[in-house]
Amino acid sequence: MMSAESPKNPNVRELESLRIKRTAEPKPPSRLIPIAIGAGVLLVLAAGGYAVYQRTLGRPPEVQTAIVAVRDAGQAGTVLTGSGYVITQHKYIVVGTKILGQIVAEPIEEGQHVKVGDILARIDDRDYQAQLKQAYADRDLANANVTLKQERAKRLRELYRNGVASKDSLDDAENQLAVAQAELKRADGSIDYAKFNVSQTLITSPINGVVLKKYREVGDTINYGGDIQAGGGTTDIAQLADTEDMRCEVDINENDIAKVVMGAPATVIPDAYPDQQFAASVVKIYPEADRQKGTVKVEVRILKPDLSIIKPEMSAKVVFLSSVAHKAEAPMVLVPKKALVTEGNSNSVWIVRGGEVHSSPVVLGREYQDGIEVKSGLSGGEMVIIAPSSDLHDGSPVTPASS
Repeated sequence: MMSAESPKNPNVRELESLRIKRTAEPKPPSRLIPIAIGAGVLLVLAAGGYAVYQRTLGRPPEVQTAIVAVRDAGQAGTVLTGSGYVITQHKYIVVGTKILGQIVAEPIEEGQHVKVGDILARIDDRDYQAQLKQAYADRDLANANVTLKQERAKRLRELYRNGVASKDSLDDAENQLAVAQAELKRADGSIDYAKFNVSQTLITSPINGVVLKKYREVGDTINYGGDIQAGGGTTDIAQLADTEDMRCEVDINENDIAKVVMGAPATVIPDAYPDQQFAASVVKIYPEADRQKGTVKVEVRILKPDLSIIKPEMSAKVVFLSSVAHKAEAPMVLVPKKALVTEGNSNSVWIVRGGEVHSSPVVLGREYQDGIEVKSGLSGGEMVIIAPSSDLHDGSPVTPASS
């Protein structure tokens, strides 16, 4: 018999090696984990919903706001703006000649600046110089004839007093002297006319200006019935613009013309150079309105034009400024017109402080294009509501937004 300590039977060991070992059954999952996850999701949704509520339904109404401006003392405020064109005082000057001939010199180009007396063109003057010489010769002949007639008339007067010559002979001598003297005057007139023709062969600039157009070129012949170039007349040489008095012409709506006064300051801003501003003043308000357009033409003079920038016919904006001076101790406060609340004869604005609105009465002054002057009630820098709604009241919470 085999003892208990003896090794197991080999067959038994093989059977044990073939036995399938059962693992321990898993424990059921805890219910706390889903509950925790669900609670976390609910918290996230609640926080997001609260944030959305704060930005939508729970947020105070949004209002458009603006900051009350303060303008320096004495600084002119804008009362009106308009668009127009650069012109000159005399509009445009066409320079020409009164004689005929061939152009032998024309030392100008379009866009060139010229001064008084500068040569614009020269016409062949040989014919006119010859006519001048002939006029001088005719005068010398007439002068000699007058001397002869004077001596003859003098002798006949002496003979007539001595009873030698007849009265008819004296009258004939006096008449011949008068005719000779008239011919001398005509000769002097011919000289003046010939000198004028010679002067017309040299065309010079009568103004300080700029050449806008050339109607002729060297070699062209000026004659009546000839070709008219670029809109010029038969004897026109060039078109000039007077740069001594540069202006800007603008059409103002007749409803606003009362805001424009003679001598009022203005600013001219060329459309091609929006960063350039030129001081100007109102020098002309036309006496007649344009019925079709309902406008009145106004001219402002540019005080110190930069001729490298300012050119005739350029489009420009004109800003008309107030001529009313303001005291240094009371700077001008401007409030947007849409911020005003008018009830009867009183005016007020809604001011935003700390997210709440408060009504403030104001006393108004002059109206400008960029706002209305506030004489009392605001000191500048306040945040006011633009186009306030009628349901506002003191202490209402609002969300300001810049306009």
